[in-house]
Amino acid sequence: MPFTGYSAGTGEMLAMVISTLRIFTTPKSRSEVLGMLTAQVGPTRVQPGCLGCDLYRDVEDPGAITLVEEWESQAALDLRLRSEDYRSVLAAIELSREHPVIHFDTVIRRAGLEVVASARA
Repeated sequence: MPFTGYSAGTGEMLAMVISTLRIFTTPKSRSEVLGMLTAQVGPTRVQPGCLGCDLYRDVEDPGAITLVEEWESQAALDLRLRSEDYRSVLAAIELSREHPVIHFDTVIRRAGLEVVASARA
């Protein structure tokens, strides 16, 4: 479901929340962390309020793994953070070789290629 910025049910303004988690693994823990996080992607994508969930590996630092989740609202993200499944994400964080980087960004508007077209017009 695309993010429109408004609740389909009530028409109230919503703010999408993007959760970005970057974990730094050791060669020994890399496979375990990838397995833990890969197992989260599919089930997370079908949760109510989830707009997207993707897992990335850094081409410059093979030990760096980034999990990006997009949620239609803070309430939807809060349900995710309190879920039993999120314990696996917390366990993966514990395996990070250094402090993980985690951000929660609030977005009230999302645009696409039309921004590029407008700027280049």
